[in-house]
Formats: sequence, structure tokens, C-alpha cells
Amino acid sequence: MGSPIGHRAGQVSRLRLPRRAGRAGGPDDLPREDVASRVSAYVYGNVLVMAALIALHPDELRGPTGVLYLLGVGVSTFVAHTVGEAVGLRVREGRSLDTTAVRREIRNALPIVTTAGAPIAMLLLAWTDLVDADVVLVLALGLVDVRLALLGSVVAWVSGERSSTRVFLAGFVLAVVAAATAVLKWQLTH
Repeated sequence: MGSPIGHRAGQVSRLRLPRRAGRAGGPDDLPREDVASRVSAYVYGNVLVMAALIALHPDELRGPTGVLYLLGVGVSTFVAHTVGEAVGLRVREGRSLDTTAVRREIRNALPIVTTAGAPIAMLLLAWTDLVDADVVLVLALGLVDVRLALLGSVVAWVSGERSSTRVFLAGFVLAVVAAATAVLKWQLTH
């Protein structure tokens, strides 16, 4: 595993990722830039989905509005991340991107899909009246809040480091702030 510090110009720093059970194919180590791009997608995917959920009212979940709103946030965030990272890569490398590089940027943005996907599935439960809209909104906010709480641990894991108490507490504080924002909005608008 190459050191990220002091590597020669033109050399790509790589991170060795922990082997995951059942992982089919693919390298076990990724360029540091890809890891950073995936973590970035995880971070602002969660932040924007949380913001979108906070903006919703339970009445909007009883029809297509909530699902379409969150789907729009998820798709636009995915596209923005993919395009932004691809343009940044083109500027850094000073050349047009080939299909492989574009596919890599799309893959690196997939954490946004998982961030939006689960809450969208939950909102479908309210739309179809299988679960009360208030309950669904609280559960969806809770899910994204847990993902935010795990941010420090996710960063440590993909960096091949052990998660520390400090890292866990930083994620926990972020989650508390996000939850407090959601509760404040709930109190002001319901």
C-alpha cells in the first residue's frame, strides 16, 4: 500500500479497503481520489436528502408529491456529483475523459442512490396508505440521521483506519444537529 504522503507527481495514491464478505469481483484497493469521491457523495447525499425530508409535510406523503420530490433531489444530486467530479477530473488531468473515467465517476456517485433510495421506498408506504405518513416521515428522517451519525465511522472504514471514540462522537454530534433541525422544523410547521 502506497503512502499518501510524499508520493511522486503522477503517481496515484491508493487505499487498501477491507475485504468485504461476498464482494464479487473488483479490486480491493481504490485510488484515494475514488475513495474521496465516494465519501463526498455519501456526505452530501445524506445532507441533501435530510434537508429534503425536513422540507416535507406528512400531507405531501399521502400522494406522489413526497416521492417525486425526494426522487428529484436524489437524481439531481447524483447528476450534479457525477458531472462535478468528471469536470474536476478533466481539469486536473488536462484532457477529455474516456468512457472508463466517466463510468468510474458514475460508480463513485452511487452512495447518493443508496441515500435517497431507502427513504423513497419508505415514502411509498405512506403514499399507498400502508403506514401512517407521520410515522413514515419520522422513520425516514431517523434512517438518514443514523447514516449521518455513522459518517465518521464510514470515513475511517474506507480509509482503512480504526474508528475512534472521537470519530464516532463527531458523527453523533452531526446527527444530533440534524435531528434537532428536523424537530425544530416539525414544531414550527405542524
